[in-house]
Amino acid sequence: MVPMNMDTDVLRTFITIVEQNGFNNAGIALGRSQSAVSMQMKRLEEITQCNLFERHGRQRKLTTSGEILLGYARRLVLLHDQALNELHEHLVVGEVKLAVMGDYATQILPEILARFISHYPKIKVEVTTGYTSELIKQLGERFDLVLATQPKGIGTGQVLRTEKTRWAYSANHPLSWGDVVPLALLTPGNMFREWALTALNDAGVRWRITFTSSSISAVEAVAEAGIAVTVAKEGTARSGLKFLGPSDGFPNLPESEIALYHAPGKRAAAVSTLSDYLAASLKS
Repeated sequence: MVPMNMDTDVLRTFITIVEQNGFNNAGIALGRSQSAVSMQMKRLEEITQCNLFERHGRQRKLTTSGEILLGYARRLVLLHDQALNELHEHLVVGEVKLAVMGDYATQILPEILARFISHYPKIKVEVTTGYTSELIKQLGERFDLVLATQPKGIGTGQVLRTEKTRWAYSANHPLSWGDVVPLALLTPGNMFREWALTALNDAGVRWRITFTSSSISAVEAVAEAGIAVTVAKEGTARSGLKFLGPSDGFPNLPESEIALYHAPGKRAAAVSTLSDYLAASLKS
């Protein structure tokens, strides 16, 4: 005997009857007559060859068979909806221009974008790196989204997480530089560079800049080699670095936050899809 199929629409009605405590309430919730609901349940009982409800006074309660079917019905409907959602996601088409600071581009985003592209193969993502201050200026003209590093609590953008800002130096070299601290910093215009120099000046610490670069990876590599001290986010610093603090003679630095900025105006479906995915992946 060929098994008969249970329609997901009928299963939804069955679930609704249970959740709404009755045929009449289910009909109201679904916009159907009570007789239409009853006919669907009669059909479901014919397919399953089981009595799914039994009367208790004026109410109908699930039988043991009905309780068993309810668990399967919920799982079947959930799988059905998940399958359709997954297929619909793959249909989103478009291009998104995303700008992001360098450390997140190399340390955090690759794995996230790899997952995103596997879910949304028809969305093309173009990534540009740079300093937040410069990237934000081009939001809406050149970029659809900007993932920014900014001072904690400034109240702009969609804040996703907080990052501790730390002094960093080689984990494999001793602290040996005399009275003047050698620094490896990003080029002027970078927030961390300004924080570092201001903090050292306020603390009366003498310093000299021995290396500058527009690449976060480059300044961290120099620090890892034991050439100079740098400033890094705790969550993205290279594994060969150790963090320094007041006990090492370095003042505390402000915390930063990671925020997502959207170009003003109506967002395309591809942009909204990537925005929501980044927010869900990075939210702490």
